[in-house]
Amino acid sequence: MTTARSRRPSARARFPVPALSAVGVLVLGACATGPGSSLDGAVPGSGTVPAAPAASGTAEVRVATTKLPVYWVGRAAGEERLFREFRDASEAAAAVDPIAAAAALMTGATPRDPDYRTLWSPVDRVGASTSPEGTITVDMPSEAFRADLDGREARLALQQLAHTVTAAAGTAGLLPEGSEAEVKVLVDGRSDEEVFGAVRLDAPLRPDESVEAPIWLDEPRQDARAEGSLTVSGRALDGVRSGRWTVAEPDGRRVSSGAAAVVPRADGTTGFRAELELEPGDYVVTVVGRNAEGDTVRDDKDVAVLPG
Repeated sequence: MTTARSRRPSARARFPVPALSAVGVLVLGACATGPGSSLDGAVPGSGTVPAAPAASGTAEVRVATTKLPVYWVGRAAGEERLFREFRDASEAAAAVDPIAAAAALMTGATPRDPDYRTLWSPVDRVGASTSPEGTITVDMPSEAFRADLDGREARLALQQLAHTVTAAAGTAGLLPEGSEAEVKVLVDGRSDEEVFGAVRLDAPLRPDESVEAPIWLDEPRQDARAEGSLTVSGRALDGVRSGRWTVAEPDGRRVSSGAAAVVPRADGTTGFRAELELEPGDYVVTVVGRNAEGDTVRDDKDVAVLPG
């Protein structure tokens, strides 16, 4: 949907960390087009990474999941942060493993929201395996690692990967209960490689909440087409205050608004939800709040409401 507005920087947040059982899968033809450390520090050093994940040309198991969480880079309060979108598993053409499929989509798919982008080059294959303890091993082709990123962007790219694969494992119910997932990244089957020209993969990564956008919309999705009624829902990190959602026409005329009454979640985030009846037409849905530093954070989506 095209609307007569200029989009503003959005603001999003995190997804809980989850992993997979011991099965290795190679994903082929997945989407041709379409880390606990601070970004300012080195990737922490550590454990031994296997020489290669156990991969097989055909999947040993198929996981029934229709939505895959994929993280993208956008701007929140003047800084680049990670935002999440759910994508249809069918977009990853030959993917049977949700972790590898989500990682492939992260490199090659086009974000639905034009405010977002990826820090990776597109690839048509990703290897993935997991251990019973919750360690996810991802084997990325060397061509996935862009050469034009600075040190901070490189670390944010690794966080983009870590968030995507742990979220995919969790959504599919593949992490051991109570585990704290970590991600080991291989490059063409090799461990301890230097990537992006600046970062050595000598330790597992863990998703870092500090790089997630403080608030985002889960529903509606960008360019969604809703029939008669519209659900507005999303999540915010702990510390986000004064949350409020609005629904406006493309020219900015507000048609509905309300406080984003948040409910605590088990993962330390809060969620909000509202159900609206709207006349058919095009709308812009926005959620706005203030982070712990007092900066305004936001996310917005274009949506069309059809006759019910």
